[in-house]
Amino acid sequence: MTEEEIMAIAKQAGFERLGHTDDDWVCYPKDIKAFAELVAQAERKEWEIEFAGMGEWACVYLLQERNK
Repeated sequence: MTEEEIMAIAKQAGFERLGHTDDDWVCYPKDIKAFAELVAQAERKEWEIEFAGMGEWACVYLLQERNK
């Protein structure tokens, strides 16, 4: 996921920009939860694309290799 995608998700989740730099943001617990859910959705979509058309055991193997 690119930095631009992460920033877009943060804005969508409700994070608010305080200053003129990318480091000045404020958020609340509900915003953090929404951000985490949106990131998880984006990751699932990426995995769906990556594993499309593969058999179940091939996906299990790739996930195990990725987590080493």
